Amino acid sequence: MPAYYFSIEGIRTGEKTDPVTDRLVTLQYQKIDLTTGETLDVLVIHRVWESTEKEIVTSFYNQFFRPGTPVTQFIPVGLNLDYTYEMLVALFRKYGLAPPTSYELYYQRPRFDLRPIIVLLNNGRFAGASLDAFSLKKGEDRHMEKWIDKKEFGRVEHYVREEATRFLKVLQYLSRNKSRMGITLKEAHAAKQTPLTPPPAERPAPASPSRAPARPERPAPGTTERGKPGLRNRTAVAAKAASHTLLPAPERTPAERKRSPPGRNQLAKHPSAKNASLKKGPGKHR
Repeated sequence: MPAYYFSIEGIRTGEKTDPVTDRLVTLQYQKIDLTTGETLDVLVIHRVWESTEKEIVTSFYNQFFRPGTPVTQFIPVGLNLDYTYEMLVALFRKYGLAPPTSYELYYQRPRFDLRPIIVLLNNGRFAGASLDAFSLKKGEDRHMEKWIDKKEFGRVEHYVREEATRFLKVLQYLSRNKSRMGITLKEAHAAKQTPLTPPPAERPAPASPSRAPARPERPAPGTTERGKPGLRNRTAVAAKAASHTLLPAPERTPAERKRSPPGRNQLAKHPSAKNASLKKGPGKHR
């Protein structure tokens, strides 16, 4: 999409400046690169002292504003484009050219006006928000009417070229130093930013609810929490392990039960123990 530096110089015909009644002096545009602000072509200046106002307006209209012309064919870049647009619409109507509607001019047609940025850089003040505040050379547009009356057209053209140069220098400076403001695109900022912490490890996929959860493995007998065998429990663990390896004793037959003496805890229940005399100490033979 071609972008053009665009400006109109006019002189007032009444007490105050009015784009509807002001008289056209020059109409100038220059093809530029909107990304860097660098020029891509020479500055074209239409001068009223070399051509009539009607010829200038008609030629410009047929080139960029004729019905059916894509709006992206001419993207104006300038300062205070509202004044320029209103003056264009008034001139189109004056010479019988169908002007674009307000919707087509301000909403459908792309444009880049540097005035809001100049106001912001001027600490939010509208008064004094001009190129003079950000360039070493001051503008002399207040002498425009006097130059035209005296037919000093060389001074008029010099001012027009100086104004275009000052505007492009401000645009180029802002384009080169926009990264210092800390304002960048989200994608560019995210690409340059490095994470402070490593990304978390991927978690295993959860088991399906139909399967029973796996039981945690128990530590081997005789091991401590760290997996090393305990020194104090080695004997107990070994004995316990050996007892689990022995087979159970076979069941005794009734004959073996009769031959085996009763247990010590069964002596008190034996029938012969009821008539037996209790002996205290060693007995004496009579």
